[in-house]
Amino acid sequence: MVTGAADDDPSGIATYAKAGATFSNGMLWTAPLRLPLMMAVQEISDRTALATGQSFGWLARRKFSRRPRVVIGVLIVALLVGNILNAAADLMAVGQGMQMLGAGPDHLWSALAGIGISIALMSGSFAVIAKVFKWLCVSLLAYVAVLFVANVDWPDVLAGLIGMKFSFTPEYLGLIVAVLGTSISPYLFFWQSAHRVQELRSEDHGGDEAVGLQDRPDEAAARKLRKARADVFIGMLFSVLVMFAIMAATAATLGRDGTR
Repeated sequence: MVTGAADDDPSGIATYAKAGATFSNGMLWTAPLRLPLMMAVQEISDRTALATGQSFGWLARRKFSRRPRVVIGVLIVALLVGNILNAAADLMAVGQGMQMLGAGPDHLWSALAGIGISIALMSGSFAVIAKVFKWLCVSLLAYVAVLFVANVDWPDVLAGLIGMKFSFTPEYLGLIVAVLGTSISPYLFFWQSAHRVQELRSEDHGGDEAVGLQDRPDEAAARKLRKARADVFIGMLFSVLVMFAIMAATAATLGRDGTR
């Protein structure tokens, strides 16, 4: 759930809102397309941690020899830069949202949000932070609630979902790349893996070590795998539901006038 909600971060919300405002319901087909892709990728990330009790980064280091690890290191540096830019965009969006509410200058709120998150990460435990994130996920349901009060054109929504409003314009095609790019973000792979490892470590058996499926009785391992798969699938369904709600709600409001 937390991983799925993290995918609907402020920069992602802005991208989905732009799609709804610019092309109305014309890009809703990306939601059902995104769902199986996210389920597959996130379950791979989750199952590697579940099977071995090790994180995504540790497994990559163990799997590859020195030369491939150099290439992976270069890619991780590029990923780090991308994540920093993405985090900066998110903090800017938080500040601009507070400014829209009349709470003060955006740069001040961006700085306060960044400082607050940094303090929480450095001083709080993983379990506490995960619980805070879990409850913050509920706020995303506000976008779903908008669908019940906005004047949504449901036949047009259906047409958008099945791809009948597809366009071959450069702006439309470029926004498809943006929507799918912000949907399957690499940092989610690492978060899902790390979260699963921490959950395994918190269990009664194994002490401080995460016990993977390979070291569990067959019946217990199969039960754990089923629960983990349901966990991932429900989280990704939640994420895609919020994505759909943002696009459809924006299309029903700003999208009626083709707002840029």
